[in-house]
Amino acid sequence: MRGTAGQAKLQQYGMTPFVLSGPEAKAEVGVQFEEPFGGINYVIVGMSNNPGFQISLKSQQEDSAVLEVVRQPGCNLAYGFISWIAIGPSL
Repeated sequence: MRGTAGQAKLQQYGMTPFVLSGPEAKAEVGVQFEEPFGGINYVIVGMSNNPGFQISLKSQQEDSAVLEVVRQPGCNLAYGFISWIAIGPSL
């Protein structure tokens, strides 16, 4: 893994389930990191196991992030999984 020279790097990843209640078209999913990053200037990317959902970053802190799941038109599923990976400076 490469990054800014001389700076320690941290990479974390995981999978988190989500459920949309009733007719809701979106939901927020919290991601808690095992180890905090050295600031909020890290990158986190998430994807769903189904193309009927779009995943976006809603907020981030050193030890956690919130991803937003949005159900796309035509998708009638109410649940799925987010696979995510986060990379940035370590403490």
